[in-house]
Amino acid sequence: MISILDLTSRRSNPHITMHILAWSEIGLKTLEWTRQWKRIIAFIASMAMLATTSGCALATYSGLSCCTFGPVMAADVSDDGQYALTSHRDNALVLWNLKTHEYRQLQDNANIYSAAFVPDSHQIMWQGLDNVVHVQNLDGSGVQQFQLPVATYGHLIDRDLGHYYYSDQDWGLYQRDASGNTRILKGPDDKAFIGFHKLLNLSMDTKGQHLLTAGWGEAKAYEKPYYRSIEALHAKHADYQNLNYVALWDLQTGSPVAKFNGFDAKTHATLSPDGQWVVGSDESGKAFYWNTDEPEIRHRMAGYYGGIFIENTGYELGDPRNRDTSGLIDAPPGAQDITLANTFIDHSDYFLRFGNNSHIVSLFKTGNPWPQAYFDLGESPELVTYGSHYSRNTAIATSPQAGVLVIGHNDDGGISVYHFDGEKQTLKRTWVVE
Repeated sequence: MISILDLTSRRSNPHITMHILAWSEIGLKTLEWTRQWKRIIAFIASMAMLATTSGCALATYSGLSCCTFGPVMAADVSDDGQYALTSHRDNALVLWNLKTHEYRQLQDNANIYSAAFVPDSHQIMWQGLDNVVHVQNLDGSGVQQFQLPVATYGHLIDRDLGHYYYSDQDWGLYQRDASGNTRILKGPDDKAFIGFHKLLNLSMDTKGQHLLTAGWGEAKAYEKPYYRSIEALHAKHADYQNLNYVALWDLQTGSPVAKFNGFDAKTHATLSPDGQWVVGSDESGKAFYWNTDEPEIRHRMAGYYGGIFIENTGYELGDPRNRDTSGLIDAPPGAQDITLANTFIDHSDYFLRFGNNSHIVSLFKTGNPWPQAYFDLGESPELVTYGSHYSRNTAIATSPQAGVLVIGHNDDGGISVYHFDGEKQTLKRTWVVE
């Protein structure tokens, strides 16, 4: 049996690292029994369905399907909304046809955080357990492949395949060009993923000009300046290794150009497709947005129940006059503004906030602090939004161009698929695979 010490020494494998986190939460014995039962159930299910090849499309019944993969760790949706790609805890790489409701397993040796599409295409990108990154067509023909020194904990590539970006276990950020030259944008902060139990989330605008990183919120100091500047962080470490917060990077210069303050816990933030907006929320319930033309101006998003906190009113703490509730709409039972993830769903105009331990999602319009609507994603099957899965918030993905949302499930290897209608302001579930 592999010991904990053996596992922690294998730093290049996120699959093994996830088991360390799982053991710390539910215990070795429980995890081992869970594994055994899942293997038994998977075997029975696979025999019953006579799935003789990993590439076959399994039968569907009234929009429901059955699969035996491990839980989704990372997902991506093609820009046209036709396909989703997922990488799973058991190292399966699965392609889902969202139009025909068919799916097939492409690989059984994929890095759990490596499922991605090349922008504006049906080309997929994934990394093998040997740390080789593959860019290929859906028929399996290769476009390019290259070796990385480590396993990726999140990666992106621009549409012309000229620049590739990835993060590692230590929240280092790297840029690799088509010639194979690599430069460090952000230096590694030793074992950040294990320490924070969270990914350094990455997002890029459609033009490939800017990239946003989001990890942890910097606690506000008691005296001015309340937050460290980019210059102060650079003076401490020339490679910005401590810039673990929400930061915007200029991809031409490779340097950070803005740091977004106000969060103080595990934070998820994303960049709008047009690069004009940064929206973010954290584990403590704080939520803000910025226009990237004015990154120094921070705007608060409303809490679902308390509205917008007004600073410097002079009233005592707890006085209702400290809050603006004028634009609130009624939140349904179960709505939770402690946030796991934010994703754009309608170009750069609307985005969704996913509450932790909730199947209720809120809709916001960019530049507007008030929730516009709430949607019930369904109690069953239980989604990845349950369980404080900040190390799995990449299992939530959208195509803002097509209005398609794909979410992995909490326990099984299936997905739930939704379509957003911008005119009707509705979010409808269209396919469930358990």
